[in-house]
Amino acid sequence: MRAVMLNRIGWCTMLLVMLATAAEAQRRGGTTRRRTATQRNAQQDPNAPVVNPATGNAVATPPAAPPTVTAAPVDTPRKSLRIDGVVERNLARERAPIVYDYIREDDRFWEKRVWQIIDVREKINLPFQYNVEDEAGTNQLFINILLNAIKNKEVEAFSPIDDRFTTVMPYDEIQKKITGEEKQVRSIDPVTGEEKLVTTRDDFDPSTIRQYKIKEVWVFDKEASALKVRILGIAPLMARMNDDGSYRASIPLFWVYYPDMRPVLAKYDVYNQNNDASTISWEDLFEMRFFGSYIVKENNTYNREIKDYIKDGVMRLLEGQAIKDRIFNKEQDLWEY
Repeated sequence: MRAVMLNRIGWCTMLLVMLATAAEAQRRGGTTRRRTATQRNAQQDPNAPVVNPATGNAVATPPAAPPTVTAAPVDTPRKSLRIDGVVERNLARERAPIVYDYIREDDRFWEKRVWQIIDVREKINLPFQYNVEDEAGTNQLFINILLNAIKNKEVEAFSPIDDRFTTVMPYDEIQKKITGEEKQVRSIDPVTGEEKLVTTRDDFDPSTIRQYKIKEVWVFDKEASALKVRILGIAPLMARMNDDGSYRASIPLFWVYYPDMRPVLAKYDVYNQNNDASTISWEDLFEMRFFGSYIVKENNTYNREIKDYIKDGVMRLLEGQAIKDRIFNKEQDLWEY
């Protein structure tokens, strides 16, 4: 009798356990279905409240991040939206340089090749420091005119390994010289807090261009009985500084062949500090010799500059002036009265 009672009690206990297990499984299945339905509705309706799956409570949605605004490049021209003056200026700039007079080989009676330095800190050369934008948004600084012409493939730049225009220099190589190599720096996103590597490089400082070197030839045309000058090349000189900030040297960045550069220079006006309504082009400035310069080298047997055999700075200037005087006197001596 006792065995029968124990058997019945065991069967009842097993039945209760099975019923409890089935009820728990049914409860869990309903919760899972409710969560799945809630997530499906949240995906279909972006405005539906977000529910924490652990607690089942609604969670406030964080505000959306503002759209990322891509900054315009620094060198992008910004045109004036109104007439910046009394009258509207013609910005077509279709001016062309005047063609040089032809000189026959037999009429090239006498010739002298010299190299000169244009220092932009001199008062007569202040237009080389005119760093503003015109109505079309084009920067008027002379070094920027040269760099933009090379970048836009209007002219070719040549390596400063020599001044005979033998090796073409690409714009990327020039950019490395004026801004340095590209660097990888660590940057933290202020929104997401994510740390990543960003490629950057230094900005170009136009104030480091303090001088320009020009190569030119003075030739006496026997047919015209006149002494003429032809500029062959222009090279901007970049100032190099020591660690203590003192001046060390000036090195040429590149050479541009001036006859190729003339059509570009004819399109840009030169700042006139006496009258804003009366302007000339950069090509006119060079052709009419409206700049100050001093000779640092003449063609000689040893192919050396004045500084190589004269150490005193004042005596170098006097030697350069003596070369100019000899060129002037040569023209006078060739005349017959």
